[in-house]
Formats: sequence, structure tokens, C-alpha cells
Amino acid sequence: MSIQQHLSHWCQHRGLSLADLSQQTGVPLTKLQDFQKGTWDPPLSTIALIAQSLDVPESWLHHDPRTLLRLWNDPDEENPELPNTSSSDPLFQRIIQTSRDYQDLFVLLTSLLHHGDPKLIRAAQVNLQSLFKQVRPTTVPWGSRPPGHFEPPND
Repeated sequence: MSIQQHLSHWCQHRGLSLADLSQQTGVPLTKLQDFQKGTWDPPLSTIALIAQSLDVPESWLHHDPRTLLRLWNDPDEENPELPNTSSSDPLFQRIIQTSRDYQDLFVLLTSLLHHGDPKLIRAAQVNLQSLFKQVRPTTVPWGSRPPGHFEPPND
């Protein structure tokens, strides 16, 4: 997907219409509509204004907000929120930190992606999805008790 396709998702995520975004950025509504259709290529300064109005780093406009929420948050969270965007790109910083902790895995995956063989990339994707399904969700001790069962704490 392109940045144009993600613009509507970001507006929806932030509760803004294109008209609201137009008013906040000063970019004419017709230009934003043209951008969304892919018939207008805005200057970087306009992209920066759009990102600022949506309160996200510019790089995030290239991604669906649902994907970033899934990457950033714990899957058990009921109301996930995006991180504070006061730093340049908090998600990228988290990826860098994780890549330091698991450097060998990142090198292998990056090499595989760089090679570009679609069959190998698809195999890696399927395997990673399978592994992700095996990850046990975090649980609370009382989650396995039958409804109505109560045990006082052992203090």
C-alpha cells in the first residue's frame, strides 16, 4: 500500500476528516483529495505538515496505523495506543534496540529479505506467523479459575 492509501486510515485513527486535515494544515481540500487519489505528488513540506497534524513521524505515514499498533503494543491490551511521538520515531528506536538484543536473528532475516527470493520470503513469513501463533498470551493467575470461585490472598 502507498502513503495515499494510508492517509485515510490515519485520518480515521485520529478521528479527522480530510476537511479537518485541510483546515489544520492549510492545504486545500481538493489537493488532499487529489493526493489520496494519487493524482498529486505533494512536496515534502506538505507531507511534514500532514504528519504534524496527525501527530505522527513522517515515516509512519507510509504504514497502516493498525500495523504500527500491532507492532508497538501487547496483543492483550484492550485499548492500544501509539507511543509518544516526541522523539523522531519511537517504533524505529524500539526496533533498533531489539535488533541489538537479537542481532543474529536480525542479520539472518535482513539477509533473507535482501536476497529477494519471493519463495524464501514467503516461507519465512509463514514460519514466523506459525511461531507467533504459538506465543502464549500473558495470563493472570485467576484467569484459569471457574466463574464465581474466590480464594483470598495468602498474605
